[in-house]
Amino acid sequence: MSAITLTVLNTYKLKKTPEDFRTAIRALAARVQAEGHSGVLSYRFFVSETDGKARAVIDYADAAAWIGHHDIAMSWPEMAALHTVAVLHEVTFLGEMTGQIKDWLKGSSLTARVTDGYSLAAGFQRVQQG
Repeated sequence: MSAITLTVLNTYKLKKTPEDFRTAIRALAARVQAEGHSGVLSYRFFVSETDGKARAVIDYADAAAWIGHHDIAMSWPEMAALHTVAVLHEVTFLGEMTGQIKDWLKGSSLTARVTDGYSLAAGFQRVQQG
């Protein structure tokens, strides 16, 4: 497994029920795993039963993987289905948000708040064998 150099935390506001979110995100996650960019190292989503919010924690090999993932997946019907059940409220970059990512964002229709400036202070990543 490649080292993670960029982690992104997405915050969503639900437009429909938590179960609707689960249905949509399960389909999207399955497609990303099967056909998505190989630099998407983990793709994890969490939903609250009570506050109308959801979160995603996504690990990328690098900034190019973030861009590649979005170039591939944004036109998928599974991504459109996610957008019918939740709106992306905030994107937090934990790791370097490169000029290439900033350029991609400028050319996108993203309306979510974008937060960056976080660099790794300490920690480790376990890689399981087998």
